[in-house]
Amino acid sequence: MTLVPRLPDSAGAPVTLPATSDFVEGTWQPCELRLDFDLEDPDTGDRIRPAFASSAERVETALAAAAALHRSGAWCGLPDEDRARALESAAAAVEGSVERIVAAEAFATGVPLAQTTRLGVILSGAFHIAAAQLRAGLLRRTVTGHGGHPVLVRRAALGPALCVLPYNAPAPMAAHKAASALAAGCPVVIKAPEISPYGTQLLVEAAALGLAAAGAPTAVLQLLHGDAATGSRLVADERIRVVSFTGGTEAGRKIGAVCGQSLKPVQLELGGNNPLLVLPGSDPAVAGRMAAELLTALNGQWCRALGRLILPADLAPQVLDATGRELAALRAGGPLALGTGYGPLAHSRHHATMTAGVHALTAAGAKAHTWTEVPERGSHFAPLLITGAPEEATRRELFGPVAAVHTYEREEEALHLANSTGYGLEGYVCAADPDDGLRVAARITAGEVKVNGSSVMSLHLDTPRPAWGASGLVDEGSAETLLHFTGTRVTGVEADFTPRTAHGREENR
Repeated sequence: MTLVPRLPDSAGAPVTLPATSDFVEGTWQPCELRLDFDLEDPDTGDRIRPAFASSAERVETALAAAAALHRSGAWCGLPDEDRARALESAAAAVEGSVERIVAAEAFATGVPLAQTTRLGVILSGAFHIAAAQLRAGLLRRTVTGHGGHPVLVRRAALGPALCVLPYNAPAPMAAHKAASALAAGCPVVIKAPEISPYGTQLLVEAAALGLAAAGAPTAVLQLLHGDAATGSRLVADERIRVVSFTGGTEAGRKIGAVCGQSLKPVQLELGGNNPLLVLPGSDPAVAGRMAAELLTALNGQWCRALGRLILPADLAPQVLDATGRELAALRAGGPLALGTGYGPLAHSRHHATMTAGVHALTAAGAKAHTWTEVPERGSHFAPLLITGAPEEATRRELFGPVAAVHTYEREEEALHLANSTGYGLEGYVCAADPDDGLRVAARITAGEVKVNGSSVMSLHLDTPRPAWGASGLVDEGSAETLLHFTGTRVTGVEADFTPRTAHGREENR
């Protein structure tokens, strides 16, 4: 075990990081296959230990166990209520580990503890929600056929499910995906993100204990580690029958191609270069606050972060000044320190990628503006607004606290700037008149558009989280993700069929 610095307000034992270990067939075993980089403390840059991957033998064992479990029907064949009770047991076990998980997430991702704590409601909440969906009858309905006979429409588990996680908020995503797949009746294989595996491992540890206490089979939830090579092997294996992936667009394209070749369903939530379109007459202070929050939430490491700040030309100086004041007031520091509002990027590799992306823009004549003082250590990276860059040069997502500023004179020009990137995950509109904001929002090509809002949460728990264009395929959501892991089976008696005798005559009824 590697010690994480004691939380400033913690009176108990120091938070610990688990040794990178696989969970296969109910047994924890340390990973021994080293990758070509080290895990780091993003605040200090200190090396923690080597990054590890699951061995080929361990991957094979996990896949064989998941396939055997699905064939047996020991999980998918349970009544929905039994699976719901097991999910509630998992939720209770996870609830007891939330403090450890959110601290490990903050340490690994650099995201301030205050933010990972807010996201911590998802950890147990995802299991509660999945159980509630089962009890509400999401997976079955009955219609009346000809002659009054019932016809059952049943959503059944497709088979072993693979959940591949991003590094920015992996444990909440693991909870959402795994709880949905388990509710559907699928054995679940999770691949943890290679640069931030700790929170996911702690989540699986807790959830597995809860599932076991409810009598669930040992192979119902398994955890593997590794980089793209491990993920590729898992995605391509025919025993995996359904995939849910959150991550970068290029990786998503490759996964989608493999799943298409195998004709297995895949859910892809990918990148975004999300616009904040500020309408004429908006309050610059409100627009500045939205821009700063969208730029820096999760340290800019989230797919729905700000990518393009689109401003009326005559309002641009005021909005930029207001954004600068918000950014200057941010307290940057270690993610576990009380009062930190903005932390480092998750890893030096990502820091290098962001630095190169900004350099490419400034080398072409753009200017980078920063107002936030950040520590000169580790992977700390000041949030930036980029002005003067050609529109075409800012279409690629950088996935960090960097956004391009573009100005407009006419609304059609603003909408072109909002819609020209090829992505379509999230959009934001700042408007003095909310009805005017909604009118413009309806013309933005994105799965969700918020008017006068900038939080990391969706507009409503029961609405889908769609992805258009290069941002992905197949809606996510409380019901949508659960249904993704199922196929529809329709059964009933065809009442109009008339049996015949061996001589071809109709039998008397």
